Amino acid sequence: MENNSNQSPSCVCGTSEGTLAMARVPVQPWCSVYDGATALSRGTLFPALDLPYLGRKAIE
Repeated sequence: MENNSNQSPSCVCGTSEGTLAMARVPVQPWCSVYDGATALSRGTLFPALDLPYLGRKAIE
């Protein structure tokens, strides 16, 4: 593969227009965690991320 200074060698999109997307992930401070069984049933290890799914109730 020819290394062009305008394009990242890992780019497989075939264009030289640059980055397709960038992610911003904020740092989450470490806090208390659920035990294993609770985490599996709630779908998250962290109580701060345990948000109930409201479905249609959120729209009404």
